[in-house]
Amino acid sequence: MAPSAGVAEITRRRPRIAMVIDPFDHPFNGTVVSTRRFIGALADDGFQLRLLTIGSEPAVPGCERVGFPRLYLPIVNRIIEQMRAPLARPVRKRLETALAGCDLLHVQYPFLLGHAAIGVARRLGIPVLCSFHVQPENILHNIGLDRPRLRRMLYRTFIRAIYERADRVLAPSPFAAELLREAGLKRPISVISNGVPEALLEQPRAAPREGPLRILAVGRLAPEKGHGTLLEALGRCSHHHRLSVTLIGTGPRLRALREQAAKLELHARIGPVDDDALREQYASADLFVHCGAVELEGMSVLEAMATGNAVLVADAPGSAAARLVRDPAWRFPADDVDALSERVDHWLADPEARRTVGDANRRQAAEHAHRRSVFRLVELYRALTDQRAPRPCAA
Repeated sequence: MAPSAGVAEITRRRPRIAMVIDPFDHPFNGTVVSTRRFIGALADDGFQLRLLTIGSEPAVPGCERVGFPRLYLPIVNRIIEQMRAPLARPVRKRLETALAGCDLLHVQYPFLLGHAAIGVARRLGIPVLCSFHVQPENILHNIGLDRPRLRRMLYRTFIRAIYERADRVLAPSPFAAELLREAGLKRPISVISNGVPEALLEQPRAAPREGPLRILAVGRLAPEKGHGTLLEALGRCSHHHRLSVTLIGTGPRLRALREQAAKLELHARIGPVDDDALREQYASADLFVHCGAVELEGMSVLEAMATGNAVLVADAPGSAAARLVRDPAWRFPADDVDALSERVDHWLADPEARRTVGDANRRQAAEHAHRRSVFRLVELYRALTDQRAPRPCAA
């Protein structure tokens, strides 16, 4: 059967994509960082993008931005502020106007705005793609309630409200796809890595130098990232007074981590940096350490590997990051301060091993080059917009 005129028109031009990403102006977590990178690549490739975000300013190059008011809830707001992940309040008429004329809805952020946008898209006959970026464990860790029963309940809630209503779900790793399947999702799942920017893959290593041994960790400064475990372990290292520790990120534990580092008498810099400084830190680290217990892919681990770092990762059951590190000698039991301290001492004493594994890590990370992920995402967009007949689903 020949495609309809509408489908033929879509295949001749770049599809119009509406994308839900509430906290677009808060690039303090992997969801926003990843979404921004894809948006930049898609806009450069001529895609027509309409971003549904909190607020309509500032403008985003190559994109139309539709702003929504920020959600304020008396009790929930404190948690939201701690996580640096504000939520948008849906406005039905604005959603209907924003989605009119779009060929696809891509929900990056699975909360109230995303839920309402899916309902409108269904009524307008627009296919829906939902990305799995927000791991329920992230939320529960931040409120101190990571219990199996609550975890199962939250997975079911996300699946019913968001993912089961999509035509397809996008997961950043096979591990993430497995989590959704185990939680009961029946919809089709595609796996596409968040990807590593080519600038990091091409970043040269800093020249060897005398001075302190540089330990680097990158990620939101939140309970589930395990930075406290890292600082405690470094305080027990035999190299203690020769270490220069850098924790890049921001989040609710910023002050507490700075205080902990001071008590341990560690020479530490803790806080956010710009992209140029981040690349320099990756290029000059002697050892990258990741203690996170909750990761759907492990973007910072991939970035560290891409820049030729030796990477030491927590072997945590709720994290995909450990799957990136194939040699168990470069993993340690999650939350085990003594084991981590011993591994750090061991590998800092062996610079040749660090260079060898760093070279291998860079080659492995190249398999996740961002351009590959963009190509696969564009293919997925094409497949979904070619359908033009999404399955019936309750709004």
